[in-house]
Amino acid sequence: MHPENTLRPRALAVLTATCVAFAAQGGCAASDAGRGAVAIRVSGEGAAKTGYPYVKNGAEIRFADGWTVRFSKYLVSVGELRLASADDVDAFASTDVFVTDLHLDDPTILLQDGLEARRWERFGFRVVPPSPTAKTVGQVAAEDLVRMQQGGFNYWLEGTAEKDGRSVSFAWGLGNPTRATNCTNGLDNTEGVVVRSNATADVEITFHLDHLFWDTLGTEVANLRFEAIAAVADGDSRVTFDALATQPLADLRAADGGPLVDEDGQRILYNPGSVPLPEQNLQAFMLATSAGQAHLNGLGLCTISRL
Repeated sequence: MHPENTLRPRALAVLTATCVAFAAQGGCAASDAGRGAVAIRVSGEGAAKTGYPYVKNGAEIRFADGWTVRFSKYLVSVGELRLASADDVDAFASTDVFVTDLHLDDPTILLQDGLEARRWERFGFRVVPPSPTAKTVGQVAAEDLVRMQQGGFNYWLEGTAEKDGRSVSFAWGLGNPTRATNCTNGLDNTEGVVVRSNATADVEITFHLDHLFWDTLGTEVANLRFEAIAAVADGDSRVTFDALATQPLADLRAADGGPLVDEDGQRILYNPGSVPLPEQNLQAFMLATSAGQAHLNGLGLCTISRL
């Protein structure tokens, strides 16, 4: 059974009991037009489960250079959830951090009930390395949690990529903690979340995994590329995250050591735009692109700040 299906009956029971208590004192007050709940889940969409190419809303998301990518793990550490009004009055603010594997499930990480029924304009959260008190949701191996804690990683992912008989594997820890604030709801492009009386609002923090492989920063339109990544695979066909630092953005190299070019023989360039990078290499670039993976309810954009 999906976790949220087990949580909602309890939430509604609490809400009903609350209203009954008010009724015993003369009815629910006008200032309390009602109470509702939010159930917050996280998802990497189908891409986290089946990889790329991936069909979303009838459109295929694929790598421009012909690679396919499959994940066997995609762990995220997300929490410190906050819902508030436009004038910064909290509906709730949680300090909990949750670790889950998006390859396996789209779990509900928090149910918050007893909230005033209204629009709450400010929804935010953090994607940060797990603290010693972080909670795991779903199937998270103990060694993966320890690895993330000790390495300061807010993402841990493993998988394989293939093209024309070539195959490389990767196992990467990413440490690029961020704070997401003022999220726009991807369902209707409005601010935040609407809580309705005697109902549970479904809220999803949606991770767009394709960001990690973009070739352009500062835009929602970019090509996905893997050739520059595969080019630094070691003798065991493994790509370490540290090896990506050996690929300079201004002089990307192919596996044979020659210039990295596309099918038309043109040099392949990664464009950081106006986004400042600590180093002009592929590792720093990918840390920057993946920092903005999280959205609200699909396509809803958040203000992302590095921590």
